[in-house]
Amino acid sequence: MLGLRWLRARTGVRVVSALAAAAAVTVVLVVAGFSLVLLLDRSLQTQLDDAGVQQATQVGQRIAANFTASGNVRDNALDATGKRTDLVQVVTDYNDDDPDDPDIQIIAASDPLGSMPRMSEVLLDQGETQVVGPRQVQLADGTVEEVEVVAVGFQPFGRTITVLAAQPLEPVHKAVDTVTAMVSIGVPILVLVTGFVTYLFSGRALRPVERMRRHVASLTDRDLSRRVPEPATQDEIGRLAATMNQMLGRLEGAQTNQRRFVADASHELRSPLATISSGLELIAAAHHPDSPDGLTVRSMRTEADRLSRLIDGLLLLARADERGLQPRRDDIDLDEVVEAERGRPSDIGGAQPEVRAEPVRVVGDRGQLVRVVRNLVDNARRHASSRVLVTLRQEGGLAVVEVADDGPGVPAEERARIFERFVRLDAARARSDGGAGLGLAIVAEVVAAHGGTVEVGESALGGALFRVSLPATAAPAPDSGEAGPAGGDRTGPGGDAPRPDGSPLCDDRPTGPTPAVPADPWPDLTTPIRLGEAHSPADENPTGPLPVVRPGSLSRSDQVPR
Repeated sequence: MLGLRWLRARTGVRVVSALAAAAAVTVVLVVAGFSLVLLLDRSLQTQLDDAGVQQATQVGQRIAANFTASGNVRDNALDATGKRTDLVQVVTDYNDDDPDDPDIQIIAASDPLGSMPRMSEVLLDQGETQVVGPRQVQLADGTVEEVEVVAVGFQPFGRTITVLAAQPLEPVHKAVDTVTAMVSIGVPILVLVTGFVTYLFSGRALRPVERMRRHVASLTDRDLSRRVPEPATQDEIGRLAATMNQMLGRLEGAQTNQRRFVADASHELRSPLATISSGLELIAAAHHPDSPDGLTVRSMRTEADRLSRLIDGLLLLARADERGLQPRRDDIDLDEVVEAERGRPSDIGGAQPEVRAEPVRVVGDRGQLVRVVRNLVDNARRHASSRVLVTLRQEGGLAVVEVADDGPGVPAEERARIFERFVRLDAARARSDGGAGLGLAIVAEVVAAHGGTVEVGESALGGALFRVSLPATAAPAPDSGEAGPAGGDRTGPGGDAPRPDGSPLCDDRPTGPTPAVPADPWPDLTTPIRLGEAHSPADENPTGPLPVVRPGSLSRSDQVPR
């Protein structure tokens, strides 16, 4: 039993079923084949014994019939055995009155035996029959043959004789050997066929179970409304499918109640939290910041802000669980999002991030992507010792954002669960060091909603490296009316760049062509400007009057960085 459980744990139900069926069939066929061989051998020997008895009886009756009309037992025996091709001998004891001094002689024998010694020393009285058994008999031609000898006693004309008849055993041995060979070949074939057929049919029987397994494996915690297919048969598999669907229904109900509770609780907490924050602001305005009351209010406002962020995160995750984040699909310059982290003030403190960004554009929700980058940077600042590095580059069709720090890093065994909700590593469980455990979970949800991936590894700085990969899009081609990147001449008539087919591009907008923007088009913002007063362009900009700039005419390289 232990061996069967061990085998099942390492192979499977189909293999164990096939092996069990093959083993059972092997035992049955081996026993049946061994019995068949023994029964065949016994049956053939019995038939030989019967044939020998019949043969000896026929000879004895012929001797007693006195076909020679001489009344001499010897003459009748010679006549009965003469010219026979089988193996027959007639023996008698001429001194039967003295058992201690027998005078046993062969009075007749068939031609194959000739003058060979008697086949058995058995002497029987009239009416007695005895199966002597297998014997090695030498024939008149010098060959030796294994035979089955039978003795029958007669008493013709007052003389007791014993007729010995022998049947060759070679046909029996051949028949038994043939059947043994057939059993030896047939049993393994039948065992293999039985195992293979059992394997196939067990697979067909377990096919509904495999379909249920694949269906359950495809289920996620986002959608438990799907059910496993129930087979039409009301057997064990059908009851298993029904039980599994009932379990999925209970799980769906429990999950729905949990999500509804989180969403409702988070939503209901926002109103009293807003009231508390407003009250704290009023109290803070009435006290000096360095006074004991002012410090207390400041601490309470910090906790209120922390609670507000926690509630916002719970609401976002609740929406993600209920119907998905469903982000907007806008063209986003991801390098602008990353550059915004340079010098961004944060209550976390820590090292200011170094930003190295290449121009990369993606399609997504700007607010959610800002939250992804901000959460990763805040997480790195929280654990970094002295340095945080944020890089953005394009690898093939992917926009790759990497946030590295020189902190303690993330252990390899914790990297799989660090993106789970409310998970904080032991080194970051203190409230002053770790957050609520939702930042990285939000990152994973938002990145997944945008069709990307997020992973964590080891950075070259010695700490953790968070890598976000998002599908990138091609940057739009510059407008025909824009100046080149270096302000150089444009090709084509009228300064327009030629089309791919060689024809010139023309600015056919109703407002006319857009004039080029000078290198420094902005006025001196330190000069006060009063409404209602006229100002000379020469006073504000030494390069001359500013041209009219229409929306969309400035390239991204000409815009003022945010």
